[in-house]
Amino acid sequence: MSKHQDILHYLEKLTVGQRVSVRSISNHLQVSDGTAYRAIKEAENRGIVETRPRSGTVRVEKKVRVRLDKLTYEEISNISESEVVSGSDGLQHEFSKFSIGAMTIDNIHRYLTNGGLLIVGDREDIQLLALENHNAILITGGFDVSEKVRQVSDQLGIPVMVTNYDTFTVATLINQALSNVRIKTDIKTVEEVYKMKSEHGFLHDTDTVRDYNNLIKKNKDVRYPIINDHDMVVGVISMRDVAGKDPNVSLNQLMTKNPVVAKPTISLANISQKMIFEDFDMLPVVREDYRLLGVITRRQVMESLQDTQHINLHTYSEQIVSRLQEERDGFHFVVEPAMIDQTGNLAHGVLTEFLKDIAIRVLTEKMKKNIIIEQMMLYFLQAVQIDDKLRIVPKIITKNRRGATLDFEIYHGSQAVTKAVVTTKLN
Repeated sequence: MSKHQDILHYLEKLTVGQRVSVRSISNHLQVSDGTAYRAIKEAENRGIVETRPRSGTVRVEKKVRVRLDKLTYEEISNISESEVVSGSDGLQHEFSKFSIGAMTIDNIHRYLTNGGLLIVGDREDIQLLALENHNAILITGGFDVSEKVRQVSDQLGIPVMVTNYDTFTVATLINQALSNVRIKTDIKTVEEVYKMKSEHGFLHDTDTVRDYNNLIKKNKDVRYPIINDHDMVVGVISMRDVAGKDPNVSLNQLMTKNPVVAKPTISLANISQKMIFEDFDMLPVVREDYRLLGVITRRQVMESLQDTQHINLHTYSEQIVSRLQEERDGFHFVVEPAMIDQTGNLAHGVLTEFLKDIAIRVLTEKMKKNIIIEQMMLYFLQAVQIDDKLRIVPKIITKNRRGATLDFEIYHGSQAVTKAVVTTKLN
């Protein structure tokens, strides 16, 4: 085990709340100050230790990342590490808006919305007013809650929570959680666009080619899922499978068994990539137990994705590419502090986001099709640092109706710092 790993292992064994420092680590484990410092920084990134303004670096309990599909007051108490002191009956109510109670009583009424959350300090009058307007309360700074506020909270079933964090930290945590919920809500899934099985049609494994032909005449589609007696998908059938076969032949002998299926919660972006790469025109949509819900077609997916291309989700990817500017001689951006890695150079992931966005822009403009990045090869010729202005020059090498390959050259001034080749699939 390396010295670096020894230090991390040592930090993990410390009791929660114990202070650590570069000097204490280097003396105890007989390592250099630099080795101790790097290990402490990695431990901080992993959530093992935390640097606090007045306490220094202390061992903390590793936080579990919370994944949310909706936001309730209970989730608010979890992400802000709050104690629920009263009104616990209302913890399961959904929450969508918060305000900071830093104004006077005369001005606060406009910010109190039914079902909201008010972040406030030790102001009993504001706390009671919030409860009267059906707002939950999150008290920062660890202040005590009066008995009167507790009684009103319990009577109304509206939570009052107390956290040791300051107002800025709490607001940041809640804002991030709200953003995550909004992104997950805005991203389209299979569930939103698939056709019900009664609308598209399906067949049983005991049906024959004659039944298949009759269904085609009725519904005009040529691909259908096949289910068994328990309504579970066991195969799919298409015109290619039954061509030239006797009308009395059972579909069980001709169908493609163990087909690829789609779950309702899968994103359309995920399904589109799978359908394009594997050349699927239809996938059965199933429950967790493989019972048939309906089908999703490639055409449905592509039309729905085109409708969502311009939705602003405020993801990390969008924040990165928003720095990209298109000019006559190529695409430009300036390396900002948030774009570098731990060595001080431009992070590879940031550059990948720029290249992906430019490839999609260039091909969409020329070919008006949906584009999926299939492969990306990067060749780093020179390090790039903060405040460097880079110019990206794309060039289409080959293209056909199914795909395209682009060549990229990235310059700092007249010096080439990176080259890249991106291969795409088109649909």
